[in-house]
Amino acid sequence: MLEYQIFFDYAPMILLGFWLTLKIVVCAIALGIPLGLLLALGRRSNFIIISFLSTSFIEVFRNTPFIIQVFLFYYVVCIFFVISCKWLNYKLFKSWIFKNYFLFFRCSIFANGDFGSAYFAEIIRAGIDAVPKGQLESARAIGMTDWQAMKNVILPQTLSIVIPPLTNQTLSLIKESAILSTITVHELTMTGLMVQGETFRPFEVFIMVALLYWALNETIATIMRKFEKNIKKSRDTGPKNNSSTALKHGENTR
Repeated sequence: MLEYQIFFDYAPMILLGFWLTLKIVVCAIALGIPLGLLLALGRRSNFIIISFLSTSFIEVFRNTPFIIQVFLFYYVVCIFFVISCKWLNYKLFKSWIFKNYFLFFRCSIFANGDFGSAYFAEIIRAGIDAVPKGQLESARAIGMTDWQAMKNVILPQTLSIVIPPLTNQTLSLIKESAILSTITVHELTMTGLMVQGETFRPFEVFIMVALLYWALNETIATIMRKFEKNIKKSRDTGPKNNSSTALKHGENTR
């Protein structure tokens, strides 16, 4: 039978892990989506070096397991950074609290954000490529630069295309954050493992963990569905073609 007392006794501890998971995911998304946009634009760049570096970054992070990336960030990048700072005799890095905060929390953000950015980049790139090429050519014909055309014509049309896959990738990123427990980050899964070790009641513990993951993902999915509907509604009730409005604006400001 279920021991319901576990739900009450360990709920605060589980919720602290959930709060850390939420902070890591929010920071990782805030890092991943802008970086993904830059990578998508870099991959489409006419400059060979920029295109090569962007493509290499995307392919490396897409084609290696996330858990290996986490280990590399933790055992190689972050520890090397701390050792280097100690060698330079920075007093701030001599603090045990700061070192652990950096190694666990920030390493988690960078690992999650860089991993997600590779997928975000491909989603955004596919969305840009889905916009008819005539839109970009028309913008150039009226004197817009490539940046103006991308900002005013292409990206607004890309938004409604990429929202569903971006939402799916965001939900996947939340679930992938459970792997961060392997470097002892006290996020939701790690907290669940700690509680399970104290109580020897995995069924009750991981019911709580699963429900919190589900609640977070379902909340995000619901918000994004409403956001997508609002965008479609605004496009239906507003101008029939946002790009034509931008082109007319460009003609008036020429």
